[in-house]
Amino acid sequence: MLFNMENLNNYSINELIDYNRLSEISSMVHETLVESRHIIKGSTDKINLYPHLNNINQTTVLIAELNNNIIGTNSMTIDSEHGLHTDLFFKQETDYIRKSSEKKLGSSWRIATNKEYRGNIRLFLDIIQNSFFLAKKKGIETCLFVFDKKHEKLYKKLLDAETISEKVCNIEAEIDINMVLMKTDTENSQKHLNKIFIRRKF
Repeated sequence: MLFNMENLNNYSINELIDYNRLSEISSMVHETLVESRHIIKGSTDKINLYPHLNNINQTTVLIAELNNNIIGTNSMTIDSEHGLHTDLFFKQETDYIRKSSEKKLGSSWRIATNKEYRGNIRLFLDIIQNSFFLAKKKGIETCLFVFDKKHEKLYKKLLDAETISEKVCNIEAEIDINMVLMKTDTENSQKHLNKIFIRRKF
């Protein structure tokens, strides 16, 4: 267990062991994409943008669990021959970062929470902090993210993240999404998060 919150509000955050539960995560991510209007409402096919990154040693999936139900998730992947999720929309930029630094590179992706808990800032921050605990454990020094541009300011504030590139992307052809590629120094981001957790009143 990375960070147990059971004494505070009965959920805990752990590494996923049973990968048969990925279908639960896919359903939650699908709901999030619909709510964000990144895919068409009524789409029945579960979106799986990065299937090659599941079930590999370089990827660790975190789950927030309450009463045996997954209520939140995030994934962390170390760069390897399998690549990173950022290669899908930002291949050229990701390759440049690979070649221009010797720091261990990884990416954080598939962050989502159950719709019943989507307004729970504590859950959201706990998942992010545990993700950076995991990044440190895995030795990741530079971490990449892809976000909807509307979340850009939030992650700059939370993680001191730097925007590398911006472009219009499509998960489904009918919907244009302004996406940003962001980069953090994991040690610096952890310091920012620690300050937030020290000050938090929730």
